[in-house]
Amino acid sequence: MSEDAPLIVSISGIRGLVGRSFTDRVVAEFSSAFASSLSPGAAVVLARDTRPSGVDFAGVAAHALCAAGCRVYDLGACPTPAAKLMVCTLGAQGAIIITASHNPAPWNGLKLVREDGIFLNAEQAARVEAIYRSGRFRQQSGGAVETVDFADVGKEHLDRLLSHIDAEAIRRSHIKVAVDPCNGTGGLFLPRLLEALAVEAHFINGEPNGEFAHEPEPIPANLLQLGQAVRSTHSALGFAIDPDADRVTLVDSSGNAVGEDSTLALAVQAVTARQPGPVVTTLSTSQAVSDAARANGCPVSLTPVGEVHVVEKMLEEGAAIGGEGHGGVVLSTIDPGRDAAVGIALVLEAMARGGQSLEEQLATLPHYAIEKRKTQSNRQQLQRALDALLARYPQAYVHPVKDGSKLYINGELACPWVHLRASNTEPVVRIIAEATSSAEAQALCDEVEGLLEA
Repeated sequence: MSEDAPLIVSISGIRGLVGRSFTDRVVAEFSSAFASSLSPGAAVVLARDTRPSGVDFAGVAAHALCAAGCRVYDLGACPTPAAKLMVCTLGAQGAIIITASHNPAPWNGLKLVREDGIFLNAEQAARVEAIYRSGRFRQQSGGAVETVDFADVGKEHLDRLLSHIDAEAIRRSHIKVAVDPCNGTGGLFLPRLLEALAVEAHFINGEPNGEFAHEPEPIPANLLQLGQAVRSTHSALGFAIDPDADRVTLVDSSGNAVGEDSTLALAVQAVTARQPGPVVTTLSTSQAVSDAARANGCPVSLTPVGEVHVVEKMLEEGAAIGGEGHGGVVLSTIDPGRDAAVGIALVLEAMARGGQSLEEQLATLPHYAIEKRKTQSNRQQLQRALDALLARYPQAYVHPVKDGSKLYINGELACPWVHLRASNTEPVVRIIAEATSSAEAQALCDEVEGLLEA
């Protein structure tokens, strides 16, 4: 392992470069550590995304879990949201999901799930990591593997989702869409969902073989192919899905990316209009999400970046909806975490119930420009840049929730703001700025990049 091939262990799980920092040994020992943190004889769900390396890693994980006496429910290739739902359905004590989510093809990783279908929080993850570092793993007989047919998993997921959305309104709307699952697990489930909703769907890169047709993170730079598919099929909009199907971003009818945060903003606007209640999102999420909630009289809580932070706060607040601005929508009545299928269904429902196009729906939201960048800076540079930024803007309000620092430049909880933090999933520092114009957001990011390089 080296600085250019780190093993990243964070609130978002374990990730590394296959064959370098992420190896059979890492998978075996983290799987053994996770099993050792559970009760003897625990049932554990095992799933993976479609990356080719995941097949062998799943075998390694299953062997380690069995050696610790676990009963393993092997789902094979499966969307992360469905795997988490099956933890609850099968009464398991947890899950290991082999995925690097949005990271590029050379990466893979592990997401660890507890018995309520929610990712491990910081304390729970630290306990597993401590066992991993110690090398003291439980060895016990009685381990076994049971294969679970994805048809059963998909039915459970579909039934739960259809029971919590206005499926009839979507069916009556006769919407045509284009979908790019990027050869990930979305290709296993989304055709079934859209068929059930009577949506005419045109798929590109739909074969779930893990041979990503483009960089897998669903950000505007990677949505050109989807934009072309929307235009060529005369679709109303396009959906881009990440490889483990927990994030979805949108392309409008002209084939233009509309920004990752729009998915959550539209979902929040729709849900809080009919079910008022608290909303939870992260420090890095667009102000448009908070504005959409407050327009319907709903309070908003911000958390550090990381799905578990959002979901645990949702449970604490009894939230109606939550999520992260990168296209991750959480409706806990359906499943206990981000779910691309939920995001798709809520956007379609909002369009159908309002009788509006995506562009008309977006026009009901406040308009902000958000700029997202990442740099190879280290944590020392990060702290120096934060100190320098505060010195330049002494009037800025620093949000009390800590995850790096979020500064509201004018001293009020409004744009412009900038959030500077170390990534949970890559060896980079992330810079997110939002303002009322692209020029201002870009200028803020340029300023921070200059401070990081100073």
